[in-house]
Amino acid sequence: MASANAEKDIAEIYSGYAANLTYASLPAEVVSTLKRIVLDTLGTTLAANTLGEGVQPLVEMARSAGGAAESTLIGFGQKVPAIMAALVNGGMAQALNYADTAEWGGHLGPTSVPAALAVAERAGRVSGKEFLAALAAGTELQSRISRTFKLAAGDGPIKPLRTQLWGYFSAAVSAGRVLRLTQEEMHSALGLALMQASGTMQVVQGGDPPAKAIYAAFPNHGGVLSALLSKQGLGARFSHLFEGEAGLFALYHEGRFAPNVLEAELGKEFHLLGVRFKPWPVSGVVHSLLDAALQLAAKEQIDLASVERVQLRGGPEIGPFAEPAALRKRPATATAAANSIFFPVAKALVNLRLALDDFTPSGLRQPEVLRIAERMDYSIERDLANSGIVEVTTTDGKRHVSRVDKPLGHLSRPLSYEQVVEKFLDCATHAARPLSPQKLQEVVERVDSLEQAPDVAALTRLLGSPLSL
Repeated sequence: MASANAEKDIAEIYSGYAANLTYASLPAEVVSTLKRIVLDTLGTTLAANTLGEGVQPLVEMARSAGGAAESTLIGFGQKVPAIMAALVNGGMAQALNYADTAEWGGHLGPTSVPAALAVAERAGRVSGKEFLAALAAGTELQSRISRTFKLAAGDGPIKPLRTQLWGYFSAAVSAGRVLRLTQEEMHSALGLALMQASGTMQVVQGGDPPAKAIYAAFPNHGGVLSALLSKQGLGARFSHLFEGEAGLFALYHEGRFAPNVLEAELGKEFHLLGVRFKPWPVSGVVHSLLDAALQLAAKEQIDLASVERVQLRGGPEIGPFAEPAALRKRPATATAAANSIFFPVAKALVNLRLALDDFTPSGLRQPEVLRIAERMDYSIERDLANSGIVEVTTTDGKRHVSRVDKPLGHLSRPLSYEQVVEKFLDCATHAARPLSPQKLQEVVERVDSLEQAPDVAALTRLLGSPLSL
């Protein structure tokens, strides 16, 4: 356990870095990665317009609340106060469990892009370069928090819902950088974020209610609120908010953290480059098992009627996604299905694919998939870590086995730029207000040349335009 050091305050150090970070200081690889994060997040947000559980109450609440027309509800076109747009767009961004995932855990785009975009639209005339610098500051902080937690916690039980909890800080920094907060104001924004930060894995372990799907709404709301209050002069500069006796890590991580990760090599080393883009709309914990099932189904061409038993083997992290088994094998909601190890694997074995339409009401009821899922069991093997093994036993006694250590989307097997674009275009077909192919291509091109944009609000205007325009 690390303790607070009176000579060093991590929040003070990072606040100075975030407040003074410029686009010119970002390596080309970082800029390219940030653009992919933006496109990927916009895509998953559009898909959630119509497919995301828990989204409709968010949208209706924001519409009925009133207030200044400052920022766009992405895909719907209506403008609401920036803080409400951050709430709704943040909830949609991760509602389908399809957004990016950081190398060490958590999701970067859903807790930075909605906050930064809402505040940029409110402020007006925020350039693409300023926007990219803001995203770099926020996503880098979350990447470092996730890494320090993972290094210190190892394979122990996960209690906080990491993206939600850490996202308060990435959203506050991203929004704060858009507002050009000073170092002192940025520190206050982080302090205000800590005063709101929350997130518990019990929402996953306790049944996956629809509200779980929109958990990224809350850090975006809290982060934007923190940045705006700080800009208005509300001071919250207290020391050691990360490493103190009652700071973030003491509160949620039993005091465990690797302090050097949070502030070492700032501006020289970018942990955000560890981001991965998901090829499937399910929890990243499931990806190795899912990829193994897809490979097995494609290779073996197993007669589904002959399947007697399917054994899934994975590391400790699959536990919460396997229990309660009855819910995970026959999920009643898309959220529960995306957080199941059984349902996606059964889909892969039956359909040789997994797509967004598999999580619609009719997709959840596919009889053959439910039959295969009922024949599944699982085992946890600590030495498997993030690897997954799928073993199918048929009625003739044959065993068909597939193992994947690094699934598609892993840093060693990343999605290509073309695949990220294809994913965005597919997601966009589910938008509340469908966009023409020409407009979607324009969105892709604008994101690809984001550093040239005089005002990033042009993106939200495009995404709110109906097909007829």
